[in-house]
Amino acid sequence: MASERVLPRVPPLPVWAASRLNSLLRSKTSDRFDRIFDATFAETLDVVLNGKSLTRDEYKKVLFAQSEAGPLGTTDVQIEGETVVTLSEDRLGGFVGMFYTTVGTCKRIFVLGSPARNKVVSSVNLTVKSAVPNPLTRIRYFDPRRITAVNQVLSPKTLIVSFPASVVPANETSDSGRVELGPAPLNVEQAEEELSVLGNKFSTASIPEAEVDE
Repeated sequence: MASERVLPRVPPLPVWAASRLNSLLRSKTSDRFDRIFDATFAETLDVVLNGKSLTRDEYKKVLFAQSEAGPLGTTDVQIEGETVVTLSEDRLGGFVGMFYTTVGTCKRIFVLGSPARNKVVSSVNLTVKSAVPNPLTRIRYFDPRRITAVNQVLSPKTLIVSFPASVVPANETSDSGRVELGPAPLNVEQAEEELSVLGNKFSTASIPEAEVDE
């Protein structure tokens, strides 16, 4: 009797997509970012961002700028909605739509001694396929899925600053003293470099860390 083939341990498609995006944007070093990016996106990648076609390298730079390892320093990611359609011809692949917000802290913009924050809200549609052949040698963890196409809408950057309630007129903002400035551009070049894709602080404890081959 032939032994039954044991299928590789792979997470469901929505979990895979959410964990890869979260881990990519939460990468603390450029080396980790590069490793997760290459384990997530196919070598041949079609990208449309805000209606403009980008190369794989151009899109990588956009995501790196949003990440914790990048100059804008994302500190948290909230995936607020996810829709998945699977493929009959590729049981591991499919189409994933996500709506998410990233949050971060400016490194050089301070208001009354407190760092400003930024937010960007984004919706992204991903095409995921089994694009990598099985390796000849057994490895600890292998997942053949890669993102082969991206269609993303990225909102303009919004700067968030918080003032002590004592210095803000009561009729100008909430009791928290929080004010959102944007998406109008700031006439400060240094500030523009710091504005990230950020927003309210959310927990990502429910999203598992992405597992990638060492």
